[in-house]
Amino acid sequence: MESRLSGAVEVGIECIDEQHRELRRRAAAFLRAIGGRSRQDVGILLSYLRVYAVAHFGEEEEAMRRTEYAGYHRHKAQHDLFLRDLLALSAQQERPRSAGVAPRDLARWLKAWLNEHVSRTDTEMARYFEHLRADECPPRWTARRDPVA
Repeated sequence: MESRLSGAVEVGIECIDEQHRELRRRAAAFLRAIGGRSRQDVGILLSYLRVYAVAHFGEEEEAMRRTEYAGYHRHKAQHDLFLRDLLALSAQQERPRSAGVAPRDLARWLKAWLNEHVSRTDTEMARYFEHLRADECPPRWTARRDPVA
């Protein structure tokens, strides 16, 4: 599987960009050794994604509500779909006596999200924020550094 992630990661809002960079870094690390990834590696990445999604989506959605972003409902619907898919993958991974989620399937799903949502939908949101000069992040919006998955 091609390990390269295409598309822009920067949306112009430092706190959100930092979270995207961390997600992208973890995804790239996972992809670099995709052939040797274990069920445990998949579980670690899924666990990180659950924590990341709740925190990051909450921050983006708060910013969109606070600035009355017209694309809020469409953007939130994409977040909700990601969470639904993530929970389904997590349930598949945790099912007893199952093979779990194949590393390549997880990688393909995550790459599609990064290349579509971050590069397109988040960039549209960033243009709106930039227009309003709503690009200052409250202190709680800084990304937390967790150990590498």
